Amino acid sequence: MRLILLCLALLATARADNAPLEAWLKRQPSITTLDCAFTQERKLPALKVPTTTPGRLCFSKPDKVRWQLGEPFQTLAVSDGKTLTLIDSATKSARQTGVDSPQATRFSLLSGKAFQSPEAFYQAFEIIESRVTEGISQYTLKAKDRRIRSQIPWIFLDIDPEKNELRALEFELQDKSRLRSIFLHPVFNSKLDDALFKPDLTGYEVK
Repeated sequence: MRLILLCLALLATARADNAPLEAWLKRQPSITTLDCAFTQERKLPALKVPTTTPGRLCFSKPDKVRWQLGEPFQTLAVSDGKTLTLIDSATKSARQTGVDSPQATRFSLLSGKAFQSPEAFYQAFEIIESRVTEGISQYTLKAKDRRIRSQIPWIFLDIDPEKNELRALEFELQDKSRLRSIFLHPVFNSKLDDALFKPDLTGYEVK
């Protein structure tokens, strides 16, 4: 009997630890658009100090996404719902891939189906660890889809339980580099210009 009670207590504790995450997930269906600045920290195994670059994330559900790094942009990822276009300003080149490809996940994850309900989330991810640091609930995730894990072995979420908002999203990639995006001043459910999701490829080599 004591063993059963202990197991029940552990299950209740684990469920309570996921409460901020589940509250945030339950909020997502009410969010139709997002326009948010962010700061991206890139950590490489060979570098002691991470590089930092400003960026902007916009999405319009169900399937339009714009992820801009740099101002003016250095790298731009734009999804029109069918195709994700990755643009590199330095090389004047663009590469296109399907929105369902593993390569597209790192840009479209926040507006994707996996973050639209707790049920969808638990079908897509396994929670490996959860903890609270300075009032922020932090979660270490592993995607259940092997294709996604081949590109992004580890995913980290920081959620502010008081504001019920995502504070940061971090990926550890296959090469052990880490990309951490810290979100600033999010604006929800505003009208976004459709031109944001139609990149101008004039002068770019499209592969």
